[in-house]
Amino acid sequence: MLDFNRAILSAQSISVSINDLIERSAPAEVNERQYLGASTIGSECLRRIQFDWMSNPAHPARTRDIFARGHFFEQLSREHLVRAGFQFATNKSLNFSAAGGLFRGHADGIITVAPGSLKIGCPCIWEHKALGRRGWTALERNGLEKAHPAYAAQIWIYQTYLGLTNPALFTAVNADTCERLHLLLPFDPVQAQAWSDRAVVVIEATRAGELLPRVTKDADDWRCRLCGHRARCWR
Repeated sequence: MLDFNRAILSAQSISVSINDLIERSAPAEVNERQYLGASTIGSECLRRIQFDWMSNPAHPARTRDIFARGHFFEQLSREHLVRAGFQFATNKSLNFSAAGGLFRGHADGIITVAPGSLKIGCPCIWEHKALGRRGWTALERNGLEKAHPAYAAQIWIYQTYLGLTNPALFTAVNADTCERLHLLLPFDPVQAQAWSDRAVVVIEATRAGELLPRVTKDADDWRCRLCGHRARCWR
């Protein structure tokens, strides 16, 4: 008899067994920051921001590979932009530190020269992200502030603390198709102050030993299921 059922190869025992070995052999993640990072301040969940600062995450190997993929695409995009006539700062710090070193950040780049035909004000912040299909589509349709407010918050923070208030260049790569989308994000001092104030709230609560509220009361909410602190948070 012919079997017309589609095989799910990822469910075969050899694949499951090898992936299990990969997970068990992956080195433990270490929270090397010990400070509140600008890249996390835009998270919907205040408690996740606290845990990102104070605790070691528990991400599966596949999620860590997604992070590594982002670094790969960032370097590739930078090389493309340099060949296209962009220049990046090499002697200016990309880092900022505030609140006695408890709030810090590191921009992906600072563009010092852009092709004249583009009329991009320099120097300006450059931020890069690699996105899956859904994230890419949302960005293309709705813009950065609406589709990915956490990324916009991150950029506004960098603009504020690095003193670079020209519109930032945001580059996104579609990780499925390798298409690139480039957007300019104007500096918004009101938003920048609001997100900076949020950092103060997190710092003060954490210093006082206070756990801030979760984004949801449902442990099975998709945002919780994707969080590397889920087990600790709901324990």
